[in-house]
Amino acid sequence: MRAALAIAFVAALAGCAGYVQMMPRDSGKVYAGTVQGSATGAGTMTIAIDGEQYTGPVVRTGSSDSFGFIQQYGTKTGITTGTIVSAGGTATVKAILSSPAGRGLRCEFSSDGSGGGGICVDDKGRVLDAIVGR
Repeated sequence: MRAALAIAFVAALAGCAGYVQMMPRDSGKVYAGTVQGSATGAGTMTIAIDGEQYTGPVVRTGSSDSFGFIQQYGTKTGITTGTIVSAGGTATVKAILSSPAGRGLRCEFSSDGSGGGGICVDDKGRVLDAIVGR
């Protein structure tokens, strides 16, 4: 189920739309974009930066998810029940975006399922801090 959390990065992979906001480390300007995803752990991110539209794939590249299985036995009834328990975790997500002018933007995020953050670096070395959510 954590595959659905990843790109939304997290919300986005659950089959719905999410948002992304970025702020470069050399100014206080905030750029906004969207993340669209599917339950497969992949999606698309789009963001406009200084009049240039960047679009590209977003995928989950790893996670620390865990789960367990609890089995209980009835003492007098002989009934056996089982439950799967998720312990949660953190997903790592990467995005590779490009603009029609041939510029690139590479992003790496981590998410706990309710939102996330990370950094993006353009092909000129400009670093942008980023947050993502629903």
